[in-house]
Amino acid sequence: MISKGRVLIVDDDAHVVQTVSHLLLDEGFDTTFATDGHDAIQQVQMLEPEVVLLEWWLPGLDGMEILRRLRSESPETAVVMMSGHGSLKMAVKAMQLGAANYLEKPLATSDVLHTVQRALLQRQLQPKSPVRLSKTPPLNGTAQSNGTTYANLQPVSVSRAPSDPRLQRTLRRSVVMHGQGLQSGSKTGLVLSPLPPHQGILFRDLITREQLPADVGWVESTQFCTSLSKGLMKANTVEHLMSALHAYQITNVLITLGDEVPFMDGSSLAFCQHIEAAGIVEQEALAECFVVDRCYRNSSVESEAKLILIEPYDGLRITYRASYPAPIGTQEWTYEHRSGAHYHQELAPARTFGFVKDVEAMHDAGLIPGGRFNNTILLGDGGMVNTAPLRFPNEFVRHKILDIMGDFYLLGQPIRGHIRANMTGHTDNVELVRQLQAVLTSV
Repeated sequence: MISKGRVLIVDDDAHVVQTVSHLLLDEGFDTTFATDGHDAIQQVQMLEPEVVLLEWWLPGLDGMEILRRLRSESPETAVVMMSGHGSLKMAVKAMQLGAANYLEKPLATSDVLHTVQRALLQRQLQPKSPVRLSKTPPLNGTAQSNGTTYANLQPVSVSRAPSDPRLQRTLRRSVVMHGQGLQSGSKTGLVLSPLPPHQGILFRDLITREQLPADVGWVESTQFCTSLSKGLMKANTVEHLMSALHAYQITNVLITLGDEVPFMDGSSLAFCQHIEAAGIVEQEALAECFVVDRCYRNSSVESEAKLILIEPYDGLRITYRASYPAPIGTQEWTYEHRSGAHYHQELAPARTFGFVKDVEAMHDAGLIPGGRFNNTILLGDGGMVNTAPLRFPNEFVRHKILDIMGDFYLLGQPIRGHIRANMTGHTDNVELVRQLQAVLTSV
């Protein structure tokens, strides 16, 4: 049977690759697949497929970077973007950059076939271009298959915890995360990628490629969460991810996202799992650490019922006291940070919480539409509204400490000191971090 055309499927989800490959093979197409951006570029160089089905969120080179490369270097190739965690804005941008179409996951059989056939027809109607990618041999281990085998889709082992906290650290490889945004209520995602030493933690917009440092100087809002902004570039709800990066003392990482970090289950557990899956690499450069030499207190906290300060201590210790109506009551707990693994066990699972009356008022005002039963502990009338049990008896105060670790990492370096807080939130945390940053810049 004469092939109807060759289709390259670029996705790190083996189930998607296998399903789409079998569908297209049954319809008379030749198929091959790639699981990351570099592999995809090489496949196009070697096989010159007519159509590329390209997942947006990929480790390494993300879908937008690959689209730009293909439009520039292989303009005859029809590229169809795919995503289950995108937005209308992303789809429009992809079309503006030359994508033939956009498919939203979960993929429907009829949509895939119709889109591939239409992309082939559009390609045939376009004038031929002499510009082609030069053919180069594939990397060792690069897969070239019909989509029925997955020899290169190997599980990633978790690297051991780094041993020297004085060295800068990055990830061993890129990882992709998907979820829902708290502020937007829409599906969103991000890619965590390694960076060389002395680069810091950088947020990068998936579409515009603008970058924004994870720095307290760029905090735009502390209403319900901590959000950064620089020009048109935004990074909303960063505190849980920053908390996990602080715990593992990741000093150099690129975070590519739409405009919001996925809220996941309201804790930082998923971020820990992805960091560990990526692996941690110690770099040949010393890491700076802010050593607290005296007591610093947030002077903007006027009420005696609220307090946050940091004082000298040989390590990182956080004590938080919370006093809320039932069923929380008064809770006080001290967290002594020892390692990423210790944080993963003792702090990361603690989820965001809120009272039903407050959450309903925020929803009515169009705020936090991404708040759900499965990502927030809801409290009302003296008890929990959610049926899921607490992960810790004092989960509420643990989550407050988790938030503090995230907000304080916006200082740009790990901290050595003892933080004491009573009934404070993101605004209070950020104001104290700004004081510490002023100390750094004055040195």
